[in-house]
Amino acid sequence: MNLTYAENRSQLPSEIEPDQVTFVLCIEGTGIERQALLLCASLREFAGKYRGAPILAVSPRAASPICAASAARLAELGVTHIAEPLNETGSPYLPINRIVAGAWAERHGGTRYLAVLDSDMLFVREPAFYGADVGARPVDTKGSTSTGPDDPLDRYWRRICELAEIEPEDLPFVTTSIDKQRVRASYNGGFCIAKRRLGIFQQTADVFFASLRERLRPLEKRGLNVITSVGPVGLVASEFWGSSQAALSAAIASRAEDVLMYDPSYNVPLHLLVAPEGSGADWPARNPVLVHYHWLAEAHRAALMQVLEELEVSGTVRSWLAAQLAGWL
Repeated sequence: MNLTYAENRSQLPSEIEPDQVTFVLCIEGTGIERQALLLCASLREFAGKYRGAPILAVSPRAASPICAASAARLAELGVTHIAEPLNETGSPYLPINRIVAGAWAERHGGTRYLAVLDSDMLFVREPAFYGADVGARPVDTKGSTSTGPDDPLDRYWRRICELAEIEPEDLPFVTTSIDKQRVRASYNGGFCIAKRRLGIFQQTADVFFASLRERLRPLEKRGLNVITSVGPVGLVASEFWGSSQAALSAAIASRAEDVLMYDPSYNVPLHLLVAPEGSGADWPARNPVLVHYHWLAEAHRAALMQVLEELEVSGTVRSWLAAQLAGWL
């Protein structure tokens, strides 16, 4: 597999035209409902030439429908809303929603590329998307990844590779964005652009559900309680944390010939830049494109605004965001 970094401008493929990419995200009647609406609004407001691109918002659990006001807002933003019972696992591990939404969009979409995003993200500047087989960012920290054969987690990753019918050596090594660990390729599931014809998101689902049937859990018996944008996920879901990204990474290795690693302007992990792991002042990219705020928009808005200012996000964007968040309870 050819792994290219976006900083190598001479090696970049041509840009994807706006009518050739569909943005895919999840929305349901939980804490992500208003986050998803905010993401869609930011795309329409600040994504430049991509502001008119198709957006698909998927509600994959019948038990969590969105409210009528949210449906009306999606229609106002020109977003196609799909409500299908795609996730009937009953699992508390909610990244399954993103997995099934991406696979559904791949089967039913009409554009050449899909960009699957987490709902707790914002466009704050016009992006540039390039026509590689896959575009992604590395995970933020080592977490559930493997540094190689001597890592205790490598057994888990070897089984994931077997399910994807690849060898562990097919995963190139990448460097995590925050703690700078050299790990087997693990791509952040909250930001991935892929050619639809390659079937990468369906392959992700196939690998993940095969691992689920075997009850493979990278963080089994760690006693963790991971905190997400909607709060703590609980001990059970935390044992699975990172498994969706492992399945995605193996799927990419099994289907893609080239992967473009986007620069640090994309999928900026704001919650880690206000924590001991890092700071906005240390982040290598000013004036980012796509930020991932996680739980900062809930009870930590002052910290959110501060880190955006440190990253030199424009005052126009920050004022817009403050007005949007003022409507949140």
